[in-house]
Formats: sequence, C-alpha cells, structure tokens
Amino acid sequence: MVSVRFGSASGETGAAAVLLDGRLASSEVILAAQADGHSVTTVESLNTDSSLHPIQAAFAATGAMQSGYSTPAMVLGTLALLEANPDPDDETIRDMLSGILDRETAYVKPVAAVRQAASVLRGAEAEPFRPLITDAMTDGRNPVDVDPADPAPEAPSAVPRLVPSRDVPPTSVVGQPEVKVDALRLVKGNPAFTADFETRGLLHAKVLRSPHAHARITAIDDSAARALPGVHAVLHHGNVERIKYASGGQSYPNPKPYDQVSFDDKVRHVGDRVAAVAADTPEIAEEACRLIQVGYEVLPAVFDELEAGGEGAPVVHDEADTVDIADRENNLV
Repeated sequence: MVSVRFGSASGETGAAAVLLDGRLASSEVILAAQADGHSVTTVESLNTDSSLHPIQAAFAATGAMQSGYSTPAMVLGTLALLEANPDPDDETIRDMLSGILDRETAYVKPVAAVRQAASVLRGAEAEPFRPLITDAMTDGRNPVDVDPADPAPEAPSAVPRLVPSRDVPPTSVVGQPEVKVDALRLVKGNPAFTADFETRGLLHAKVLRSPHAHARITAIDDSAARALPGVHAVLHHGNVERIKYASGGQSYPNPKPYDQVSFDDKVRHVGDRVAAVAADTPEIAEEACRLIQVGYEVLPAVFDELEAGGEGAPVVHDEADTVDIADRENNLV
C-alpha cells in the first residue's frame, strides 16, 4: 500500500489523509494505538476490480491530478463528503479540499471532479468539464488598443482560460482534452513517485542542519558518527568536492548565479545543510547526526530585505567562486 503518502511530520499538508471511521484524518499525527478498534479506509479499498470508482473516474476525466501526489487523499475526502452530502455546493467542496494542500489549478479541477462524481452517484448525467474559452483580442500580428482604465472582463479568475489562435481550423486531437497517460495509477494510488518504491538494501539519509542564521563552520568532528554501527557514509564540506551549481530548478543551462554547493563551510540560514549521513535505518542516521560535533563562528545576520541592501549589512555570499552574482555587496543574487 503506497497511496498514503508522506507530506509532513506534523500533518498539515493532508497528503497522508485516510478515513478514520468515515472521517478524513491525517495519519501522520495519529498513533497506531489511537486507531486500534477503528475503521481505517484508504483509496486501495476502491480498487476492488478492474473498473474505476465513479470518484476516481471523475478525477481522471477532469484532469484533477496535475501532480497527483495528494489525489488519493482528495478521492477519500470526496468519498466521505458525498456520503454525508450527495449534492454539495462549491463552497462545501472547497472547504473539504482546504485541508489538502496542492497545486491543482487553484482547486478548479478537483472541484469539477467532485461535482461530476456527485452527479454520477446521484444517477444524474455528468456535465463534462470544459475550460472557459476566451476570444482572442488580437490576430497575433497587430497590437490591440487597450485602455488601462477599462474594467477587466467578467469571468471567474480561477477558471483556466484558453485563448484560441485565429485562422487555425478546428482539430480532432490537438487542442482537445485527453485523459493523462498516468491518470489511472494516480487516482488509484498506485506506485508513481520515487518514495513509492522500496529497494532492498536501500540506505536512509538524514541531514544535519544549522541552528544559526549566519555562521562559518570552524570545525567538524564526525568520528563518533562514522563509528556508529550501521552508518555507511558521513558527508560534509571537508570530504565533498566543492562544485558550484545554480538552484534555478531546470536543466542546463539553468539561470545564474551559480552560488550553491552541496556542503559549504558557511551557513546562510537556519536549517542550511551542514552534513548528511547514510545509514541502514532512519533512526541510526538521526543518531549519527546527533553525534557530529560542529564548531561555529556565529556571524551577524540580517532578516529584512531593506536592511540587507543597506550600508554595513553582512555580505551573505562573500565567497570568491560564486559565478555571476548580481550585486554581492548589496546581497542581490
């Protein structure tokens, strides 16, 4: 079973939601002893045969799984909601979804999925999801005169809008809605993400993070951590090659500056990486992190963007090997 996915240790993302006695609850903050004697439902209970449950089918048909990570939780929330209220309004649907944090089109498509599932379960004809199609304001070649004082067009701002190009004939495939190729495994909670797959002999990693907002690491003693049985590697700036990279989030050539390294001898925020441990179990890795002795030279820190660019502010990136930083002295990357 992999549909109950880790979101956070404190349960605020809702990704690990299950139905506890028919009510949506975060499994991340429920002890096993608390669940003893209660009914626990996951989305796997809907996968009794090769066919999809109407709720799963609605989520697939509307494309309500841009990422899909939290889709099982949304499906379960919908199941509980529709059992209590077969015909909920949009406000009620959004209230149910509000406890499941996701980037699904501002929840427009999940809301449409719930409404479609509700129609099917009531025996009514399901209205297919259709995005709002807006007429093009220009032919794509000539500018259009727009008065900034004119009011914006009246349309639900959250609804995805399509602006068709002019002079393009209708097509049967291009520009037409299609079910995502991975929709079935996402709505059924099947393995789809890296954490869903377990490899035998897999090591577990934990990261030791900085307690300081700005400090230079003066010493690291990892001997006790390395000696702990079950520890396979301890990494930090003292034993990892210093290779600069950018954190722009795309493949090469990603946006500059190249201001990051895997582990640095300086930390620039609370929680910055100091060291990492690979061990047989998460518990051993955590214990090894606690055994690493780190010496810090605490540096002045700044917590306001205006102060960061002011005279005398501490320079966050004072290293010489950062490439193409915008304005080092004023802390503009």
